[in-house]
Amino acid sequence: MRKQLQILILFLAISNVAIAQDDFTSQSTTEEGRISRVGLQVGMNSASMVFTKVSDPNIYPDLQFLPRLNAGIYSETGTTENFVFHIGLFYSGSGYKTESETVTLDYVQVPLVFNFRTDLFNDAYLQIGGGFYGAYAFSGKSTTDSQINRDIISTREADDADDVNDFYVLDLGLLLKADFEYNINDKRIVKIGASYNFGVLNTSNEVTENMGGGNFVTYDLGAKTRTLGINLTYLINLAD
Repeated sequence: MRKQLQILILFLAISNVAIAQDDFTSQSTTEEGRISRVGLQVGMNSASMVFTKVSDPNIYPDLQFLPRLNAGIYSETGTTENFVFHIGLFYSGSGYKTESETVTLDYVQVPLVFNFRTDLFNDAYLQIGGGFYGAYAFSGKSTTDSQINRDIISTREADDADDVNDFYVLDLGLLLKADFEYNINDKRIVKIGASYNFGVLNTSNEVTENMGGGNFVTYDLGAKTRTLGINLTYLINLAD
């Protein structure tokens, strides 16, 4: 867990540097062409995972479609019309689903995205970019035919206790994003877009299970999150 905390601290430090740099450049440029917006976003995730430490593919068969919600707020700024930075605070549902089990993980997520913005036609723009995110799981459940709503979130390493759960609370990753933007007027903007989150941390814990008869099995899935999102955003332009 110490490694995850160190990476999270680094993520927050980079976030502060990015925000401070954006504030500095905003103050040092003219208002003409400057972008300053706040907005609400809501959409649907198609959640899945990859299991990097599972050597036998029969242990986890083909994963099925798992729809989850994403929603939150973010600010979008740019010192020119062509390069836009945004930071947000979101709820993002993750997890995976098989024929016999559904795992849901509920994250508070902070994305940092750098976009290139270009004209398409009258009052319409295309934004394409990427960045990274940090996320904290406040809830996690596993549902099977025989066991419902088993808690699966842990803040501890396997060595700290015998009853740690399956997944850590922290996740970090990269993201890609594309948006179609339409300016209704000078103050109101709508965006329809897609994003892909690519988790780089191993979010699964090492867990030891009692199989009975004195037999214990220790395993770690090496689970990394994968999330495809479709989003609708409404923004208010704060720039004059």
